[in-house]
Amino acid sequence: MISIPNEPLPLKRTCIRVLLIIVMAGFSVITGCSDEHRIKIGDIPPEISGNDIQGRPISLSKLRGKVVILCFWTTSCCGDILTRLQPFQSNSKDKGLTVLAVNVGNSKETVESYAKDYALTFTLLTDTNSKLFKQYQIVGFPTIFIIDRNGIVREKIMGDIQTENLLKLVVKQFKIQKEIETNYNKAHNK
Repeated sequence: MISIPNEPLPLKRTCIRVLLIIVMAGFSVITGCSDEHRIKIGDIPPEISGNDIQGRPISLSKLRGKVVILCFWTTSCCGDILTRLQPFQSNSKDKGLTVLAVNVGNSKETVESYAKDYALTFTLLTDTNSKLFKQYQIVGFPTIFIIDRNGIVREKIMGDIQTENLLKLVVKQFKIQKEIETNYNKAHNK
């Protein structure tokens, strides 16, 4: 383990994140992952289906009609992003937004414990065998996708993001949808 003596905790976390991103980038080169196969803005992402940590069935395609914040994370570096995502779920659930967080590499029990300790109420999945990690070709944590109501990736954030910036990106999706609906209604005299 790399030790950074006498450094504040945020600096240690940043160093760990940078190291993790470098390792993951190297992994992607070694395994033949290329940019042309990574999920990009404008893509329809691969399906996610299975059961969340509560045993409830989840399907990304069944979330169409909602804006989805899809976050890939691991407890070793980026659990704090989840506490910043919780208000999105709490304040916007009835406005058509949902948060889906996919933990990579930790056990279901570890994720359940984390969710309980931090009072997380959004959908959490575990990807213990890294299937989704490979499908989405994640190269670092956290990686966040904002998926519009039509199931299309509209934003991809690799690394940490401030809550205010994430809020702006999410609000942008609601504004775009509202503009589309307004223009449709004008065109169809509604």
